[in-house]
Order: sequence, then C-alpha cells, then structure tokens
Amino acid sequence: DPHSNYIPAADLQQVNEQLEGNFEGVGIEFMVLDDTILVVTPMSGGPSEAVGILAGDKIVEIEDTIVAGVEMATRDIVKRLRGVKGSAVRLGIKRVGEDELIDFTVTRDKIPVHSVDVAYMLDAETGYIKINRFSASTYKEFMEHLEELVEKHAMQDLVIDLRQNPGG
Repeated sequence: DPHSNYIPAADLQQVNEQLEGNFEGVGIEFMVLDDTILVVTPMSGGPSEAVGILAGDKIVEIEDTIVAGVEMATRDIVKRLRGVKGSAVRLGIKRVGEDELIDFTVTRDKIPVHSVDVAYMLDAETGYIKINRFSASTYKEFMEHLEELVEKHAMQDLVIDLRQNPGG
C-alpha cells in the first residue's frame, strides 16, 4: 500500500500525540541550528511563554545537561522537554544581549495542537478557514469556526485552505 508507513514503536507516542491533538510538555516550537536548540516560538498560552521564554532564545542546558554544541537527535530533545503535566524542568537559556545564561523553570502542561490556523471573512459573504493538519480535534475545531462565521458574519461561501496540510 503506497499510502501506509511503518511507524517504529519508539516513534508511536509522538505520532499519536499529533493525531490526538495535544501533548504534555513545555510548549515551544524549536529547530536545531548548528547543534543548538533555537526557540522558533513559544506556543501561545503555553508554560514557556508564561515564564518569559522568547522566540530566538537558545536552549543551552536542560536540567544539568549541556545540550548546545552536542549532536543530539530531535527525538532525544523532545524526550527531555516533554513530560508529565505538573512536572518541572529547568532550562538554561542564552539570549541575545545577555552575557550570562538565564535560568527558567518551566512547569509542563497540556499543550493543544490546533488543526485550524485561522478563520475569518475574506469579504462580506466569503469565509476562509486554514486547516494545517488532521487530528482527532479537527472536526470540532472546524465546526466551531464554521458556526462562528455563519452566525456572526452571515457567511454564504467558504474557502477551505489545505495547502501544506500533510493529509490524514
């Protein structure tokens, strides 16, 4: 079957979290740039944003382990950042303009993974909904936004944007 993929047991939890629409962790989007974890953005309303972590911050330490300049798989980084809701993790952050590392203690929480990026009116009659992925919460999110567009804005036509959506 060309539409099926084998998912190793070690990756199953991460795949299921994306499908279920939430996970427990610190609430950041990150990328690894030159063996340093770069915060792309703290998730809105998440625990990292609440303690003051900013886009552009570099994670140098997780707990007492130096993670900058060390070859580390994304899977291993995720394991260190995610954890049980209510558990705390200390992050040593390098921020532009600061000479010393800034320590943050982040209490992990449930992080929703939203399927609908935006929903708004393009003109007086046409609504627009952007769906970035399909998960267990997609239908509910979509219907909530659809109902709001119909009830508050008397939407007659709808554009559903599935660009860059990996399917599901």
